[in-house]
Amino acid sequence: MRAPGAGRTARLVRRLCSPAVRGADAVTGGHGRLRLPADLPAPLGYDAVGVDAALGPRITGKLLRAGCVFADAERWWWIVPSGADIGVAWPPAARYAAGALVAAHPPGSGPRLAHRPEDGIPYTHPVVLYIAVCNAVGVRPVWTEGRDPGAVREPPRGRGPGGAGSGQSLR
Repeated sequence: MRAPGAGRTARLVRRLCSPAVRGADAVTGGHGRLRLPADLPAPLGYDAVGVDAALGPRITGKLLRAGCVFADAERWWWIVPSGADIGVAWPPAARYAAGALVAAHPPGSGPRLAHRPEDGIPYTHPVVLYIAVCNAVGVRPVWTEGRDPGAVREPPRGRGPGGAGSGQSLR
């Protein structure tokens, strides 16, 4: 019995190897932004999550649905809504690229659009992707309160010490 999504993963891998895969600007200079196709709106803004190319098929096979995926020989990048790093601690095997800004590559190389979603929504669900990445690298998901797990949070202003507006702590 084949694993769910195995056929889809095989098609994606074949497509990555095809010279006809296009749709993203080559990334040049110090950093460059992965470019979505003009006809795929991203009203929530977008960031990208990248992993080593060897992990790409394993992660894709665990996703029910993938948005735009960019890939090259080194790394696969999934497009997620802006702020998908809030509340999660992406494992060290993953690179989170705010604004989908990735390292420079020579012109004509670098990540190219490898998967275009049929439904016109460019995003991969970030929580599902996070769990799939953690599973693929064998780490337990860690949920945080914000972008910096070590950050000290101030209580909300204009409310009591408990933050509930009553002047009393919630216990």
